[in-house]
Amino acid sequence: MPPFKDEHILIIAPGSQTTLAQLGLPESFTPARFRFPTRMFPAEKKGQFEPYKVREKRVEVKSANGAAPKEDVEMKDAESAQQDSAEGATKNEDGKTTEAADGSKETEGADGGQGTEETKEEIIYEEDITSDEGAVYPLQNGRIVDWPCFFSLLTHIYNALSPPFHTPIMLISEPVWSARDREIITQFVFEKFKTPAFCMMDSALAVCYAYGTATATVVDVGHGKADITAVTDFLVNEHGRGIAVEGCGGEAMTDRLMELLGPRGFTREMCEQLKRSNITEILPPGTALPGTATTAMQGGNPAANASTGAGEGGAPNTTVPRGPGNGTQTGAEGGEGGEVEDDEGVLNVAAIVSGNTSEYLARREKEKQEKAAAKRAAAGEANKPLRLPNSKKEKASFQFQEYVRIEPEEPTGPSRYIRQKRDIEVGIERFLVATPPEKASDRLSNGILEDIAAQIHHTILAVPDATKRSELWDSLVVLGNGSKIRGFTQALVATINQKYMLSPSATIFTSEIPSSLSTPLPTGGTNTPAQVGQPGPLHHPAGHGVNPLLVAATHANTPGNPNMGSATPGDPNIPLHHRSTGHSQTPTSVKTLKAPEYFPEWKDQGGNSNAPGTTGAGGSNTAGPTPGGPGAPGTTYTGHGFEEATFLGAQVAAKVVFVVDQGLSKGFLSRVEYNENGPTAIHECAL
Repeated sequence: MPPFKDEHILIIAPGSQTTLAQLGLPESFTPARFRFPTRMFPAEKKGQFEPYKVREKRVEVKSANGAAPKEDVEMKDAESAQQDSAEGATKNEDGKTTEAADGSKETEGADGGQGTEETKEEIIYEEDITSDEGAVYPLQNGRIVDWPCFFSLLTHIYNALSPPFHTPIMLISEPVWSARDREIITQFVFEKFKTPAFCMMDSALAVCYAYGTATATVVDVGHGKADITAVTDFLVNEHGRGIAVEGCGGEAMTDRLMELLGPRGFTREMCEQLKRSNITEILPPGTALPGTATTAMQGGNPAANASTGAGEGGAPNTTVPRGPGNGTQTGAEGGEGGEVEDDEGVLNVAAIVSGNTSEYLARREKEKQEKAAAKRAAAGEANKPLRLPNSKKEKASFQFQEYVRIEPEEPTGPSRYIRQKRDIEVGIERFLVATPPEKASDRLSNGILEDIAAQIHHTILAVPDATKRSELWDSLVVLGNGSKIRGFTQALVATINQKYMLSPSATIFTSEIPSSLSTPLPTGGTNTPAQVGQPGPLHHPAGHGVNPLLVAATHANTPGNPNMGSATPGDPNIPLHHRSTGHSQTPTSVKTLKAPEYFPEWKDQGGNSNAPGTTGAGGSNTAGPTPGGPGAPGTTYTGHGFEEATFLGAQVAAKVVFVVDQGLSKGFLSRVEYNENGPTAIHECAL
């Protein structure tokens, strides 16, 4: 098989709302070049689908009635044509045609009657690339619910990109796909696209390739669900994996805003754009909302209240006399706050006599001007309103954009859209997108953050290798467009710390201390404490007065430490020695992995990661523009960051599997192997 080239590799990453695709690997990996809405529209023939909505338009067309039908044109030679032009007119049996001096023609029927015009209706078909009316979404919460529609979508993407014949294909698989689903997709790709090589890669493993780590806990917050996966040494742990956890995606946040703001006249599109705006924020647990009793007393200016004698509520303090004098509001006589100013009319005679009078007067005038300027600046600062952060504002405004369709002037003309903007003010509802819903059917949920944190805890505890669990807690990766809301990752980590963090107190280390008691022997040995010749862990020299239990627990895993009772080669009591494995049941620290900095194209390209986006809900499945036409209404993304790191990892893996490795490690299924073993061979090659 000839080696594959970078420009021939095709990558497809399906999502519930948007499918990312790209043909060719650039020198420096970039975000997906094409973003196809994951939807199709039924065609006229049953079982077939089209990429855009087709509308029928009835237009009136004028046609001649009563005129003689046109005869077939007879081809003549040049001489006969010149003779006909010299005569100026021709006659036939059915009627006659006369040509006037101005060139106009009048047709008469065989009976000599004049022809008339009548209007008829004709049907014109027009594609509406912005409409979602009647759309079929083949993926719902990651599951393939309509196979013909899904295959039509893959075919549309393949035809739109038009790859060459020798093109390998990499497809990012959803965690919820079963083994049978992967076999069906493999068979379709080989039979339909005739590809020479096919690779199917798990989305969580692709994230590890993007971050360059072998072990991580991947939390992918999508459109209507969230996937939580523990990856250890580039192996996906299927046991305990959180697959398609419903009610934890961007759609649930929109539903929550609709529940809060729907009675005030907000539409779902308004709530969707509010969720994507920069004023929507998720506060850490325990943070008081602005305008509540806890934060209402922080609205005034403390400096102004102190200078005027006002209390916390802003009202002046009437229990203290105004003064002047000591112990009053005014202070000492002649000044405010006990500061006595110099009388401007009194001059220092000694300074005038001993020095230059003009210099003294100029310096005094300059001091007076500086003091007056300082007073004016202080007065301006006192009257200037405080610029509070978004989390301290009780009300804020966002810009709502909507597209209005304009009918064309001509019946056969294309439809046009205009964008309208207006500001809408909202209150503290913008901080409640992740709170539990009030619906009776959804009261089992404790909130999006609490549900995700509980699933993370369950997934990590299900990892068989207990020594990897602490590393999984310190390698948290939160991605997906549903996590782009400001403060989502920080609030999730704070929720985990609040519910599952184990405080480093002395009592928690008692189970990790190496025992100084001898093991009871089967010959009737006693439990007498063993004689310790050297200082034990309770008297570790590195303790320096620190809690000895803490020192013993932190040094228990140190290899070759003589003071920790580590076993020596040939020691017959090796099974008797205690080896600490750390606290695997509860975390002692929770950290998120830092995104790599060597992909500059994946940083926010001058756009706000929390800016309003497309009309679809969040997730790694956000609707966007399609190739060959404008995007859907509301598409304002200017850049995509590491919330779509799955596609970055797919590019890295495609480079390694198809170009560098070239099949030596069985990273993809070749056409020859497919012909020999069938679709089931994908399980031996899938990543």
